[in-house]
Amino acid sequence: MIQWFIRHFIKDYENTEDTVVRERYGVTVSMVSIICNIVLCTFKFLVGALSNSVSIQADAFNNLSDAGSNIATLFGFKLANKHPDQDHPYGHGRIEYIAGMIIAFLILMVAFSSLKDSLGKIFHPETVHFSIVTLSVLIGSILIKLWMGYFNRYIGKKIDSPSLLAAGQDSINDVISTLATVVSIVFAYFSDFPLDGYMGLLVSIFVLKAGLEVFSDTATPLLGQAPDPKLISEIYSFVMSHEGIIGVHDMMVHDYGPSRLFVTLHAEVRSDSDILEIHDRIDAIEREMQTKFRCLVTIHMDPVDINDTLTNELREKTKHLIADIDPVYTIHDFRIVSGPSHTNLIFDVLLPSEDRRDESELKALITRKVKEWNENYFVVVNIDHSYI
Repeated sequence: MIQWFIRHFIKDYENTEDTVVRERYGVTVSMVSIICNIVLCTFKFLVGALSNSVSIQADAFNNLSDAGSNIATLFGFKLANKHPDQDHPYGHGRIEYIAGMIIAFLILMVAFSSLKDSLGKIFHPETVHFSIVTLSVLIGSILIKLWMGYFNRYIGKKIDSPSLLAAGQDSINDVISTLATVVSIVFAYFSDFPLDGYMGLLVSIFVLKAGLEVFSDTATPLLGQAPDPKLISEIYSFVMSHEGIIGVHDMMVHDYGPSRLFVTLHAEVRSDSDILEIHDRIDAIEREMQTKFRCLVTIHMDPVDINDTLTNELREKTKHLIADIDPVYTIHDFRIVSGPSHTNLIFDVLLPSEDRRDESELKALITRKVKEWNENYFVVVNIDHSYI
């Protein structure tokens, strides 16, 4: 059924790498999800009111919040490809995150409202009316949500969309909450115990948790989320696979929304290379990366002297010295400047982003250890922190 749906409603459906086709997938799935959630919300709210079930009404509001999440996803896909303008030179992709945060607040408001009603039902229980119609609506809801979960996850994997994968998981979570509601309705037929209020409380907590997760998922990229380690590894391997590149460091990845990645890095090359030839090679790598990784790339070229014996010897000794201080520390941009009275050892030390070592103390420690080799060695060190 899903394959038939794709073939008939998504033009050029096989070309999933194309941003326009990817948008068609996202918009189509979001519209279907919005319609399904609104229909479910309407039926559940009516049935909940007729059966006097707060848990069903809480579940109905959960479907309404799901529709809001689908709207956020829809806007994200529609605006992700909007051309950058003077005020937004990096594009508009982050609107998806902002819309998601708004939806997260709405979900939290619904959760707190349902929580209040559920507690009221626990302390002041009311009779829940069991009916086959009520049970049928809820079972139908479970089946629809199972299909929605599979639909969102299938398309999410097909176009590599985290938002659709999350929507699919959210639908599966809704199945669990609706099952809890079914249990309370069936239980009411056999007992006067106010299980409905407790189930409503359980669903409310479930919705509250979902709202907090949506908020976290949308706030994290805005704050500057670390890039995917797999992507970093692939970029590093790709750049290093080119002739003439002997090292990569100072890589940064900036996320401005779907299909809006900006990558900068330093590529080390031999200092005796032909500068025009190596410049053309760097340009070619940038163009290849834009196609392969769908990102905008800027590569800075760092010349490295690998022919000078003293430089090579001191570079290796410095690498071991830094590793002895902390095995995760590394160095780059190493060079020496020799003079009649002393020699400067100039290099950068890369620390993990979470490292809290005092930089001045670290510099003093490195200087002291280098002085043990030779009193005429002076250290000029810059402390870097990793952004990947």
